Amino acid sequence: PTKILTEIDEARAIALEPRPVLVGPVTFLRLSKLALGAPIHATTLNALDRLIPVYEELLAVLAAKGVAWVQLDEPCLVLDLDSHTREAYRRTFQRLSFCTKRPKLLLTTYFGALDENLDLALRSGFEALHVDLVRAPEQLEAVLTGLESNMLLSVGVVDGRNIWRADLDRAQFLVRRAVQ
Repeated sequence: PTKILTEIDEARAIALEPRPVLVGPVTFLRLSKLALGAPIHATTLNALDRLIPVYEELLAVLAAKGVAWVQLDEPCLVLDLDSHTREAYRRTFQRLSFCTKRPKLLLTTYFGALDENLDLALRSGFEALHVDLVRAPEQLEAVLTGLESNMLLSVGVVDGRNIWRADLDRAQFLVRRAVQ
């Protein structure tokens, strides 16, 4: 973790409190490729049980460093997932949420709506959830209905790829609705 710890020190040296961003373990594996010569029926998700302890260890190191929040990016949560991948998410969220030494976790999704995976995100056991309301504003009501009182909500309302096309009135409406 040398690189991330150095970056934390650099941020704090200029009076910024960092929130490290990590690609979540399931998205990491879903976007990975198998090595040449891998068994025919192998999938990248087969490595999940070996990868989760690495995340647990890194989260413990970050907690010991005094990091309050870590953003865990899981953009694959907005895809149509098979039962094997959904179960991988459940196992991952359960393991990481029950880590005794970890910062608070912000589960971040983007590039679409959670749809059938909303319950997975809402029941992650993490302290916060971020959803994309630029590409999927229609998911707000379902998110608000299912959001537990102890989970914080973060909403993306400005497209980072083209900030000049942002409908600020619409963005303000969505933020006000989320706050209400």
